[in-house]
Amino acid sequence: MKYELILWYQFFLKAIPGKVGCFLRTQLLPSKIGKHAKVWDQVQIDYPSKLIVGENTSINRGCIINAGGGVEIGNNVLIGPNVTIYSQNHTFNKKSELISEQGYDYAKVTIDDDVWIASNVTILPGVTISKGAVVGAGSVVTKNVASFDVVAGVPAIKISSRK
Repeated sequence: MKYELILWYQFFLKAIPGKVGCFLRTQLLPSKIGKHAKVWDQVQIDYPSKLIVGENTSINRGCIINAGGGVEIGNNVLIGPNVTIYSQNHTFNKKSELISEQGYDYAKVTIDDDVWIASNVTILPGVTISKGAVVGAGSVVTKNVASFDVVAGVPAIKISSRK
């Protein structure tokens, strides 16, 4: 019952639109959220106590952040709409057991300062996106991204560097 109450609380909190909603989410979610950060409406955060968001960061509408393994987002980060960040994944290596009964693997996701993640990106567990990187729309990030690299695609690969 307690878990269901938490889900209802999050449901109503994520539905509050605009700057008022951003303010309430930064104050009422059990996350560490820096000054002037914005968590826009319809952002789903699983395990919010394991989420750290830096200053002046914006997490746009419709994002899903599963912070079960920890998610740390730096300062001055732009996260576009409908981005999915997962820090946990199903374990599936035992053929003799159902996948649904094998539990999870956890791996922290780190997004450094001054990163832009465009819309509809998926970031998988264990990935670090380094300072100044840009991730193109619709990409699936399966590996670390170096500082100031621009990556895109499925899976995301380097297409250029910021100068």
